[in-house]
Formats: sequence, structure tokens, C-alpha cells
Amino acid sequence: MEKEEYDIPRILSNNKELTEKDILTLLVLMKQGRITNPQLLEELNLKGANLSDPNSAAHYRKKLEKLGVVEGYHAKINWTKVGYPTEFIAVATSNKNDILLDIERGHIAAVKEYRKETGSSMLVIPVGDNGEKVILKDVIFGGEKPIAVITGIATDDWAATAYANFYLPKRYPGIDVLMLLVKRSGIREFEFQDKFLESIIPVLFKGKEELEECMAMFKKGFRWDLLKHTEK
Repeated sequence: MEKEEYDIPRILSNNKELTEKDILTLLVLMKQGRITNPQLLEELNLKGANLSDPNSAAHYRKKLEKLGVVEGYHAKINWTKVGYPTEFIAVATSNKNDILLDIERGHIAAVKEYRKETGSSMLVIPVGDNGEKVILKDVIFGGEKPIAVITGIATDDWAATAYANFYLPKRYPGIDVLMLLVKRSGIREFEFQDKFLESIIPVLFKGKEELEECMAMFKKGFRWDLLKHTEK
């Protein structure tokens, strides 16, 4: 049977100003933000862009920057090497909506006071006397029934637990906190984590046959037809 072809770059954009080659450029820059233009040109051609002009890569990069699609190029930091190997997610809920609003108000006030005192835009919270700390990554508020979702990194599991189960309830009495210590991640920053996925397969599946059965179930229920590009 002939294999179906799905042109992800062509269907990925919902912005009419972005072409297939713009999206190809974006996908490369997501992985290699500091890539040189000659290297970018080579990567684009490996992905089927068929570019011959040496200036083409620079053109697509500058277009993405001009449109504000690419806002900057950031270093990818391995926080484990910095001393923060634990990732966590804390979800705060309450039957009283006012308490969740108190968390949002308290967070805004904390950010402003912290920056005033330290000049830093990274919120580091000590939770123990022996150097245990957490750093907040995302603090999100929303939902029909308001909830607060906090993600961060910590010096160890104990520090993350202390922050979620003691620090937050003490500051905001009346909230319930569900904490998740992140142990595994199959997709990270939009990218499949192939090395991890291959390492965990023998643990989660009894054998190749069981894996293929699960793959077949996904294939059967997925709308593959909607991944095919149609002209609008």
C-alpha cells in the first residue's frame, strides 16, 4: 500500500502571510535558534525547500522576525546542571472564588515587591534553611471555576513539596493544592522526546505486539484527513 503523505508545514500556519517555507524555517529555528544562515539553508533544503539562492535563508528568518513570529533567540538551559533537578506542577483550587482572586492579587503584589527589592525578574523562593529553593516558571489563572496553575523547578522533591503543601496554604488559607512531581515527559516544548520514548517503551509495553496494537488504535481514531492540505 502506498504511504500517505502529510505536509505538516503547509497546514500548520493559520496566518495567511506565512508560506510553507516560512513555517519550515520556523521549525528549524525552534530547535536551533543560533544556527547560521548557511546552515539554515542546508537544513531547509534537507526538509525539501529546494532553495538555490544563498540569501534565501536570511530572507525567511528576517521575515519571521519582522512579523513578530520570532521575538528572540534564547539559550536552552539545563536546570539540572544549575542545581534544580525537580520539576513540579501545583494546581490550587477553592470552593470560594474570592480566595483564588486573593492568590492572583497576592502574586501580582509579590512580583512587584520582589523586583523592587532584588531587581530580578526571576522569582526564587527559599523554602528551607539548608538552601532548599523553588523557582517559579509559569503562574496561570483561569477557568470557569477559577484555578491557579503554577509550574516551577526546585532543588529537590522536598523543596517542591514544601512549597506546594506548606508555603502556598500558609499564604492563602482555604485553598486546596494538588501537586505533581514531573517524572516523565514524552513531549517537551512542542518536540517529541525520542530518546526518552524509546527508553520507556520496554517498561510500559509487554512487547512489540502490544505497542503496535496501541498504535493501531490511535491510527483508527485520528482524523488523518484533516492533516492534508487543501487550498482555501
